[in-house]
Amino acid sequence: MPGRVCSHCGAQDYGTPFCVSCQKPFVRDQEPDPSEGPPAAPGEFAGFSRRFFAFFFDVILLSVLADLVSLSFSLGSGDRAGQYGVNIPAVISFSLFVLYFTLFTADGGQTPGKKLLGIRVVRIDGGDISPRISFFRTLSYLLSAFFGTFLGFLWVLWDRRRRAWHDRIAGTVVVRKR
Repeated sequence: MPGRVCSHCGAQDYGTPFCVSCQKPFVRDQEPDPSEGPPAAPGEFAGFSRRFFAFFFDVILLSVLADLVSLSFSLGSGDRAGQYGVNIPAVISFSLFVLYFTLFTADGGQTPGKKLLGIRVVRIDGGDISPRISFFRTLSYLLSAFFGTFLGFLWVLWDRRRRAWHDRIAGTVVVRKR
């Protein structure tokens, strides 16, 4: 493979599934895996850095919202956060996280962070995802975090379609908007 080059931009092929320069997939002479769905989704697959910064932006935005909720809860109710044996601000923050990612992703496939970086979530066949799929994809973030190792998120670096574990579970792919 050292003598091969990308047909899109002419960069050197180092044997990776995607061109290191333009991130477009290399076309190889091999049978596609039938469990992967159709050979390609619309648009180009979003790389790790775009996905990371989109998620980072969303988490910062959510953190500000969660801090406001926690602050208003502690100011409005005194010092009773653990009164019922449950950390109410943490439950509210988790609920905000699930609602944020589920609702934004179900409505056009983009959270504000994804919109800012020009990427969106679609089904493996290129169609829009349903609220149910969006909900399961969001809950699957917990598995992708894998006890704090974030291995499921890092999986984007090795997957030929740049899918994290939560994408594989939900049958989705993240693509760059054209």
